[in-house]
Amino acid sequence: MAVLHKEFIKFDKEITLNSSRKESLANSRKEIRRKIRKWFKDNKPDEIQPKFHGQGSYEMNTTINPIVEYDSDGNILRKYDLDYGVYFIEKDGEGKKQSIDIWHNWVYNSVEDHTNKKPIKKTTCIRVVFSDGRHIDLPIYYKQGDTIELAHKSKGWLLSDPKAFYEWFNEEKKSKPRLEAIVRCLKAWKNYKENNNSSLKLPSGFELTILAVNHYVDADNLDEAFRETVIAIDSELNKTNGFKCLRPTTPKGENVFAGYSDTRKTGFLNALHSLKVDCEKASNEDNFENASEILRANQFGSRFPKGENKRESERNHALANSMAAAKITPKPYAD
Repeated sequence: MAVLHKEFIKFDKEITLNSSRKESLANSRKEIRRKIRKWFKDNKPDEIQPKFHGQGSYEMNTTINPIVEYDSDGNILRKYDLDYGVYFIEKDGEGKKQSIDIWHNWVYNSVEDHTNKKPIKKTTCIRVVFSDGRHIDLPIYYKQGDTIELAHKSKGWLLSDPKAFYEWFNEEKKSKPRLEAIVRCLKAWKNYKENNNSSLKLPSGFELTILAVNHYVDADNLDEAFRETVIAIDSELNKTNGFKCLRPTTPKGENVFAGYSDTRKTGFLNALHSLKVDCEKASNEDNFENASEILRANQFGSRFPKGENKRESERNHALANSMAAAKITPKPYAD
């Protein structure tokens, strides 16, 4: 049995944001914040002025480096996906709550010329798109007292609290040491599978994060922890009436899989089963290279490192010899 712990660790390092990339993305958010603030100050000085709060994977350290893509001119695209909440916080009795359409339009106007690509009006946010492929979503919230509502263009005002979600995750990971890495690996798996099949729509990173937390299995190495967590997720979702993913924070208990079509549900369960089977096949391989090739070919692509063309038993034998050679010969008593 070839344990691919070293390969999983290298893979996680490959997909994790380094400090310079984090700084670059943080600066993008900062520039957007500055631009929106100025627009409201210049154009809507008597209205509630927006405030901002980070949310999503960036706040949980689970943002991944996406697979590099190319546009029609051959330019490199790195499709980072960030969320940055825009909050309109009203004081008691102020009476300045606007309609969802008005606030969506104002935020759109404030970032309309921020890049050379037009922002996109989505039902849950305004999306600012950059020429290098990344985008920043600007969901809009209204807060009064302790109540926070998301401005959803088709469903109206929805109770929501993205800050509570990342705080929940960051608390969970204190007792689940491999959780962050498992979430990143699941996101990298989603990235690879969807890039290779444009009709496949796997769960969002938010949904995969909930599944990973709820079915986390700890182990001495990342290979086993990832495999056992995937097995646990697959087992639970395939139970009778088990296809659920319940939101842990406001609106607590909401099944975020409720809107899945039969096609999407079947596609996800098939892909998840394939991941589980390949993880098990790889774990039964004795040769590191063969084991890694199973995951490279079907689940993660070439970003997953190729293992050594060596058997686990050979590595253990070499390690035993090395340890034996390092032993210090007891010094005979001279006196």
